[in-house]
Amino acid sequence: MKTLKAIATYTAICFFAVTIASCGSEKKQVEDKELSSFMLGGIYFLNGYGGTDAVSTMMTEANYTSDKQLIEGYKEIFQFAFEKSQGRGIKSMFKSMWDISNKKDLLASINDLKTRDHNYKAWDYARIINNASMGYAANWLTKEEVKQIASEILPLAQEKFKTWEEYYTDFNKGRVNWNSNDDQAASFEKIAKTITTYENSIYKILPLNPKK
Repeated sequence: MKTLKAIATYTAICFFAVTIASCGSEKKQVEDKELSSFMLGGIYFLNGYGGTDAVSTMMTEANYTSDKQLIEGYKEIFQFAFEKSQGRGIKSMFKSMWDISNKKDLLASINDLKTRDHNYKAWDYARIINNASMGYAANWLTKEEVKQIASEILPLAQEKFKTWEEYYTDFNKGRVNWNSNDDQAASFEKIAKTITTYENSIYKILPLNPKK
């Protein structure tokens, strides 16, 4: 994962294709498709940073309070969350857990997760985003390739799930179905239950299905 001190020192808030403007007394809904696509795997990134409370504290300590600031903060920790220095360990993990040894294997596994008929598709979609992100750190995928993969999964998730709550409830059911005795089960269950409600949650700002 990225070093956490980057959040505290990050101050440049860039302009991007997300606006927060008032229309009468109502605020326009915020949308950022690229970040939303990485949010499909956000539960893994949150877990890696220590959970929702830890990430909330990171944002608070960085003085990120506005929607724009929080969006930029989450871009920093969700998009390409793994460092190149972690590549060797990631390759070893891919081999031991997925029998993946190269880019071809990784893309084949991603396609299998994408297309297979499975009861818990959020479980599949989240793993696609996480694995693609790790594939970048392993030097198997470029940033553009990861972004393309993520952009293809977002509309599939939007079609199947109305809200982030539905999505992560389905994810947790899939994880339990996979292994209810996993040593990280309690951590993932807690994050799945609080991911849309904790202070400074990006999931409060960017809905899975923005209203048009």
